[in-house]
Amino acid sequence: MSAGFVVPRSPRSRSRVLLTYLGLAAWAGLCVVLGAYLLAGHLLTLPTPAAADPALHQAIAANRHADQRDRWLVLHVLSEDCKCSRRVLDHLLADRRPSGVVERIVLVTDHGAAELGAAIRARGFELDVVTPDELVARYHVEAAPLLVVVDPHDDVRYVGGYTPRKQAADMRDVFVIAAIRRGDTVEPLPAFGCAVGRALSTKLDPFGIRFRN
Repeated sequence: MSAGFVVPRSPRSRSRVLLTYLGLAAWAGLCVVLGAYLLAGHLLTLPTPAAADPALHQAIAANRHADQRDRWLVLHVLSEDCKCSRRVLDHLLADRRPSGVVERIVLVTDHGAAELGAAIRARGFELDVVTPDELVARYHVEAAPLLVVVDPHDDVRYVGGYTPRKQAADMRDVFVIAAIRRGDTVEPLPAFGCAVGRALSTKLDPFGIRFRN
C-alpha cells in the first residue's frame, strides 16, 4: 500500500455517519425546543380577572362581614402547591402588615390545610379555603399568587401581582396598598406564579412536564 492512499468508505459506513449526524442534530433541536418550553413557564405572565368582573365582586361581597363595610379589604390568593405562593405566604406571615385593613388569604388546596390555616389565623388574617375549581367558579381567578385590593365601597382598585419580576425578592404589596389608599393610581404588577384552573393549566402546559413554580 503506497503512502497517502485512503481506503474509501463503504456505502454502509457513510449511511451510518449520516444517521449519527442527523440524530445529533435532532437531539440538539429537541433540547432547544424543550428548553424554550420550560423557560416560558418562568417568563410568562398569567391572566388576571378584570377589576369589574361581577363574579369577583360577588365573591368579595359574600365574604364581607357587616363590621367590615367601611374598611379596606385585601385578598391574597395563594395556592398551597405553588412555590411562588409559598414565598408570598412566608412574607405575609413574617412582615408587619398595614393597620386599618382587613386582609383575607384565599388558600387554594385540594387536601385541606388545618396546620397552615392555624398559622394564618394566628397572624390576624381571615382565611377562605377553596379548591382550584371553586376558585375559578367563585372568583374567576385561574392563577396564584394574586393580590386584590378593594376599597370600603367594594370597588376593586387593584388586581395584579406582588413583584415586578419572576421570583423577585422585593414584595410590593404593602407599597401598593398604601399608594392606593392615598388615592394614587397604581399600574398593576404582572402576575407570576402557577396556573390553578384546569383549563389554564392545560393551555400553558399541555404535555404536563413542567415542575411547579
